[in-house]
Amino acid sequence: MKSTTPTGLASATALVLLLSGCQTPPPSQVSCTPAPPLPASTQKQIQNLQLHNQLLQQSGAINTKAFTLPATLTANSRRVTIQWDGDAVELLSTLARQRGLEFVYTGVRLPLPVDVNVKDMTFENLLSLLRVQIGWRAKLVQDGVELRLYFTVPDKGGRVA
Repeated sequence: MKSTTPTGLASATALVLLLSGCQTPPPSQVSCTPAPPLPASTQKQIQNLQLHNQLLQQSGAINTKAFTLPATLTANSRRVTIQWDGDAVELLSTLARQRGLEFVYTGVRLPLPVDVNVKDMTFENLLSLLRVQIGWRAKLVQDGVELRLYFTVPDKGGRVA
């Protein structure tokens, strides 16, 4: 009894595949002709529909989903989960808007890179964490309905600017 070896089986399979490639028909030619233009009456109907939809949209008759922030922060004790690696001004602006505060900054705006990855932290503790990360270049103060960022003047080492 003769056994079939793996190399013999692989050779036979390769031979069958090579020979079957010769028997496949050549690809058919595809013609790329542009679609015929729409009749003038159809084009006019499309324009009228687009104009009508635009008027309905502008008048507020069509209900569209308004953009809303994912959550509102009703108190400083509200817990938040944030993953942020970027500029502190952008993060603070978003947080202030969600909290219902006005965000303002004074001084020359400098880059304030922060890396925040918190889960279930209170808003107040998050502000404290941000104060630690930006304290070398700015001071963050929450006063009433305002969240203010004071940029500090960089130390020039006794030199005059």
